[in-house]
Amino acid sequence: MTISIEACAKVNLTLKVTGRRDDGYHLLSSVFAKVDLADTLIIAASDSEDVLVTCSHPAVPCDQTNLAARAALALRHASGVGKGATIEIIKRIPVAAGLGGGSSNAAVALAALNKMWGVDLASEELAAIALKLGADVPFFLGGAMAYVEGIGERISPLKPKRSIPVLLANPGFGIRAADAYNGSTFHFGSISGIGVILDDIQGGDPQRVAMHMRNDLEPWALEKYESLARLKTAMENTEPRPRRVVMSGSGPTLMALHSSREAMEKAAGQLAGVAPFLYPAMTLI
Repeated sequence: MTISIEACAKVNLTLKVTGRRDDGYHLLSSVFAKVDLADTLIIAASDSEDVLVTCSHPAVPCDQTNLAARAALALRHASGVGKGATIEIIKRIPVAAGLGGGSSNAAVALAALNKMWGVDLASEELAAIALKLGADVPFFLGGAMAYVEGIGERISPLKPKRSIPVLLANPGFGIRAADAYNGSTFHFGSISGIGVILDDIQGGDPQRVAMHMRNDLEPWALEKYESLARLKTAMENTEPRPRRVVMSGSGPTLMALHSSREAMEKAAGQLAGVAPFLYPAMTLI
């Protein structure tokens, strides 16, 4: 049996670091939203115990350090099933970009093999495996948007009423999440008025969503990478102007929130050649 399945990217419409645990993990409050940019995974179950991964992107490891391979091995360990799989990844999401590409691949592989191998673990059991793979992985097992807290384990599903146009621009290099968190200076504390924020974001009105867009990891990234700061300025100066430009996750991908798909596509035309990667994305509902 072979299946082909999409593994969507995500953006962080808001990201505040609220604290740090004794073990070094940072705590966050963030709204995650899936977008229509996606990798494709072609997965085939096999009776051998080998887990073999191939990928179209040369920077992605194809050994057992690959997150999709780790997901398969973790599922096999948890269930005791003696089966294997081949996983082909057709990569469209930039690598180490703050868009959750590797985490999405892992979640998709985990959920698909749970069915293909006949394991049928409950959603809570899959979520526990996913969290051990990475803080972002559990989100990708669920719906289109969620309010995420803690280290990624506390997920409150949200119900967006409309898609939001976000122009994604990547400067052509990656940032390790550990570097972004360790390099940043935070003012720990909870988000005030979270109920209003979540209502506005779910409502999908670009002006109201833009009011709440922030990322505590962005100041460090803009200071460290001059090219990223220049790219943000270029995105802010397109016509029509975006409502807000904010970095997603640990970066360095920037997202410009526009009032409409048409405005976003006009801005993308003006930025052609400015960034190695441009994608006019729509959030999913």
